[in-house]
Amino acid sequence: MNSSLTVGTRGVQTPVIVRFSTVIHERGSPETLRDVRGFAVKFYTREGNFDLVGNNFPVFFVRDGMKFPDMIHALKPNPKSHIQENWRILDFFSHHPESLHVFTFLFDDVGIPQDYRHIEGSGVNTYTLISKAGKVLYVKFHWKPANGVKCLLEDEAIKVGGSNHSHATKDLYDSIAAGNYPEWKLFIQTIDPDHEDKFDFDPLDVTKTWPEDILPLQPVGRLLPANAPKSIYHNNHHDGAMNFMHRDEEVNYFPSRFDLVREAKKYPIPSNVLMGKREKRIIEKENNFKQPGERYRSWAPDRQERFIHRWIEALSDPRVTHEIRSIWISYWSQADKSLGQKIADRLK
Repeated sequence: MNSSLTVGTRGVQTPVIVRFSTVIHERGSPETLRDVRGFAVKFYTREGNFDLVGNNFPVFFVRDGMKFPDMIHALKPNPKSHIQENWRILDFFSHHPESLHVFTFLFDDVGIPQDYRHIEGSGVNTYTLISKAGKVLYVKFHWKPANGVKCLLEDEAIKVGGSNHSHATKDLYDSIAAGNYPEWKLFIQTIDPDHEDKFDFDPLDVTKTWPEDILPLQPVGRLLPANAPKSIYHNNHHDGAMNFMHRDEEVNYFPSRFDLVREAKKYPIPSNVLMGKREKRIIEKENNFKQPGERYRSWAPDRQERFIHRWIEALSDPRVTHEIRSIWISYWSQADKSLGQKIADRLK
C-alpha cells in the first residue's frame, strides 16, 4: 500500500510503503486462518530509508533469536505430511515458557483479523532514538487503526474464507479504490536507559509489553494512503529481486552535482567505551507468566471461554503426549491458577 505519513513537525509528510502479510502459511493460503499478520513499513525520508518491520501482535514467540529458524519449522506444516499440526507446535514451545504471552494473542479473538484495515501494528523490538543533543531513549512503535480492531470468530471465518480466500486483500484494495481510506495513528513509548532496571521485566525482552499506565502512548503521526512518486527519492538499490518500481530519473546515484539532494544533518552519535566479555546466558528477569495472566484476566468471561476452548482443542491432539499436556497446564496455572485448573478439568 503506497501511503504518506505525517509525523514530527506538523504538516511534514513522509512517503511510505506498507506491506501486510500472513506469516506461517504458504502464499495464497486463506486469509482467514489463525496466524500472525505482518505489518511492515518502509519510510522514504530525505535523510535515508528506515524500515520498521513488525507484526499485528506487540510481542514475539521467543526471546533468543538463534531459535527463530526452529520456531518457524515448528509452526510450518509437517515436512512429511505437509499439514500444520498442533503437536509439533506445542512440543517446541513447551521448551519456551516465554511464548505464553504471544499465545494470549494468537489464541485470542485477534488471532483471526476481520481484515487488514482493522489490525494494530507493532515494531515489537526496542529501538533507540537520539536527540540533537545526543540524548538516547529506548522506544517502541505502535500503529493503532482509526476505526478500531475487528476480528472474525471461527464460524464467521469459515463462512468468509469459503467464499473468498483473499478476502482481506480484496477488502483493502476495494476500500482504497472507493475512497474509503484506512488510517492508522502512530504512537511511541519511551524509556530512559538509566531506568531500565526499574521494572520487574527486561524492557529489551521481545516477549514483553511496556505497561501503558506507566509508559503512556505518545502520538507522533498518522498514516494515510496517497499516491507515491514513481521513484522514491534516492533508493538506488533497484536492480535486485525486490525491485518493484518503474524508474525514469537520469541520476540514480548519490552524491551528484546534477541532483543536489539535501544530506542528513550531522548529529553526534554517542560513543561509549565498553569493557567486559560477551556471553550468552538467560536474562535475570524472565517473568514469563505475569503479563499473560494479566491479559487473560482483562477479558470478559465469554472471551476467556473462547480462549480456553481453543486450548482444549489444541491440547486434545492425539499426538500431544501426557508430558507435554502437563507442561502446558503448569504454564497456564502459573499465569492464572483458575485458567490452568479449567484447562486441566476439561482435558480429563
